[in-house]
Amino acid sequence: DTEPSEDEDISLTGSDFEFQLTTSKRKLNSTQEAASPKRVRHPSVSGSSQSQTPEESQGLRPRSAQADGRATACHLYEAVRSGRSALLTVIDDWLEEYRRDREAGILELINFVVQCSGCKGVVTREMFSRLQNADIISQLTTEFNEDSVSYPLVSVGSQWRRFSEGVCEFVSLLVRGCRNSLLYDDFLFSSFIALLTGLADSQVRAFRHTSTLITMRLMSSIVSVAGEVNAQALMTRRRCELEKNKSVEHRAIDRIEELEDSYRELREHQEDLRSLMNGIFKGVFIHRYRDRVPEIRAVCMEEMGVWLRENPASFLNDEHLKYVGWMLHDKV
Repeated sequence: DTEPSEDEDISLTGSDFEFQLTTSKRKLNSTQEAASPKRVRHPSVSGSSQSQTPEESQGLRPRSAQADGRATACHLYEAVRSGRSALLTVIDDWLEEYRRDREAGILELINFVVQCSGCKGVVTREMFSRLQNADIISQLTTEFNEDSVSYPLVSVGSQWRRFSEGVCEFVSLLVRGCRNSLLYDDFLFSSFIALLTGLADSQVRAFRHTSTLITMRLMSSIVSVAGEVNAQALMTRRRCELEKNKSVEHRAIDRIEELEDSYRELREHQEDLRSLMNGIFKGVFIHRYRDRVPEIRAVCMEEMGVWLRENPASFLNDEHLKYVGWMLHDKV
């Protein structure tokens, strides 16, 4: 049955992927705290002398506020929305910021997604450190009307015409910029995909549509990088075998060791990329390809076409083609 319904929207809580990401994040936090004694988390104390607005009491801050502990994603969002900025330069600037303070960097990326969804809420550093993804999304949802059908991806007018293309270009360039290092750091993309997965399961259409588009394009970009890494691994293994097959007097031991080290690193990268792709496919695609909103179903199937072309060895099989077959019966 390919007919989407609200009852079929499966919660991802407790899934293997979520557990894996949660474990990694806890391990990462414990390592950071051990290495950095300054980062001590104090429990909130009731009856504080400082007055708080309703938004601050929930951990949310207005976008206009300039306060320590939250990342502003305005320049990322405006660069995509206006279409006048060179996105490659914008991403390079963001990467520099991320390398200086990776928590601030990931917050800026997360808040970029929130803004692209048309939500007025902001994820603060405190929220990111203290709350689980489900709680963060719940607080953001209070800033939204669940029945709202007006958000950037579906807005009309010349300024919004290329917004979807700009978002997709941003995501593609982000992955390209991280393909040699940060794509494998066990924090940036794992944390980002974990939150996107939760947003893609939201009852708020704006969150679901926006995060699905971003996640599917993220998958396509990772698939492209995986194809390059697979080709590099194959070539490195062949070079290593050729060197080993040489006669003893012509064999370069140092060269063999170098090639073996490179091959091991590429194999690790293959495994990391496979884990990211598997998480996106099981966490987002298999739920949203049958979403009740036709535009969301179309996004999933359009990007699957990219995967089939980019990496037929992994995707041109019954396990993935069955979704194409089922969607041939889609009434829309």
